[in-house]
Amino acid sequence: MLKTMNKNVTFLENPMKQRYLFQESTDLMQTLFVLPLHLSKDSWQQTALFSLAESLEIPILFIYKRTKKMRVPPELPKKTLYLTIPVPADPVEVNIKLNSLQNISMHLFSFKMKGQELEKINQKSARSMRIARGFQHLCLPTPIQNNHIEIKGLSQPSTELLGDLFFWTEVSDGKYAFIMIDMCGKGIHTALVHMSIRTLIPELIKRIRDPILIIRELKKHMKGLFQGMHWEDTINACFSAFITYVNTRKRFIEYVNCGHPPAILHAPDTNYILKLSEGAGPIGCIKETPITKVVFHYEPGSRFIIYSDGLSKSPSPSAAERTERIEKEFIENAHLSTHDLLQALLLSRMRHSEIDDDISIIAGTLF
Repeated sequence: MLKTMNKNVTFLENPMKQRYLFQESTDLMQTLFVLPLHLSKDSWQQTALFSLAESLEIPILFIYKRTKKMRVPPELPKKTLYLTIPVPADPVEVNIKLNSLQNISMHLFSFKMKGQELEKINQKSARSMRIARGFQHLCLPTPIQNNHIEIKGLSQPSTELLGDLFFWTEVSDGKYAFIMIDMCGKGIHTALVHMSIRTLIPELIKRIRDPILIIRELKKHMKGLFQGMHWEDTINACFSAFITYVNTRKRFIEYVNCGHPPAILHAPDTNYILKLSEGAGPIGCIKETPITKVVFHYEPGSRFIIYSDGLSKSPSPSAAERTERIEKEFIENAHLSTHDLLQALLLSRMRHSEIDDDISIIAGTLF
């Protein structure tokens, strides 16, 4: 009967010593392994055989003797996939059982192959993410410290890729530009927009040197990126931004805040505190809003922080209460070095609640 089924039949005298046959078979779909009937239910060989079948995901057809009081053998494996059949049996019945097991094997094999392919894809994706994250890290600006100004930054991503972006540079003798951007949403599309803007900024802030004109250029850039896309795909195509120029020779600041958390300026000598919140709405594929630029003078020794909403966003208390807490912590730690101030602000946020958004902070001193 077995010969008529077009199968490669292999009789296993000692299944454990012949386990290599399972792994070396070129086509398990067309191979039938016949197991010895003398393995008792208490045999260690039977237990090991079940484990082997389970580990290799090979279904088993158990054959038992047909009697008047026919019952399915009680000691059958709990996890191994199997079917049972009493003998003597009709060849048609045996063929149905074997075909059923073959279908199970095919599904298992297909699932295993898909799992292996998915694992390869995940490994490649993880490697790509690490490279992209490393590239983003390399794009962070280096600290500046001289007799006029000190600037340092901190970046804490919530996922593999950053949605936040910050940059600063000296645009001319004694004049410095800062920009911080917080992309709306998360994911690869956010990181791609992030890097698109990052490549644009260094040349832009040196060439234009005006916050309002920079905002207009960024809006134009965003419209160009998403031109031709469906409206629903551009809902989150926006970002908040804080853009400022500092003239350390004349000691004045000009800035525009586009839907970003307010930056904070503190003069320790007079205890003067200023929240920099004026400007416009977020930048992106949304309705145009008026842009307000603010210009003011600062006192020597003033310290400042610019941060993304990852620092202020939390389940409770509200963002407004959390912002007040950040202001208080900033003033209380104003005596610390810029590096220690950044670490203190981040540590406080980490202690408060789980972080589910990127955190970026710029801190510095204007001498």
